Amino acid sequence: MVDLRRFPRCVTKLKAFFPDDENVYEILNISYKGCFIKTDKKILPNKIVYFEIEIPDVGLIPVYGVVIHHGTPENPGLGIEIVDIDKNMRPVWNYYLKALLYVEEAKKAYKKALEESRKEEISEEIKSEQGSKGS
Repeated sequence: MVDLRRFPRCVTKLKAFFPDDENVYEILNISYKGCFIKTDKKILPNKIVYFEIEIPDVGLIPVYGVVIHHGTPENPGLGIEIVDIDKNMRPVWNYYLKALLYVEEAKKAYKKALEESRKEEISEEIKSEQGSKGS
């Protein structure tokens, strides 16, 4: 399946809060213009919703979004397109998402480094085995 998103999506475990709801919801992924909130709530598609996203060590960001989809039966939730963030909070939002993208790059670099280390270890083992067979 081709991903047509304009902005990269990052896996997260942020908290979301809806007004007049004591429950705390988990945001499973996020991008500059959208997020997916794990929930059984059934809010109609195309409905505008207000919620707050808690950014760790920073605070709550008020968000307006439009419900786009409800996920799947195996992974229920709300796919939300973000349509507005308070103008004073936009720089905070931008910095946080930029930081998340750097964390994603760090994860990729780490995974690649581990793979390279394993290749080198295997190569050394093979050389060692070949050296001991030649003796």
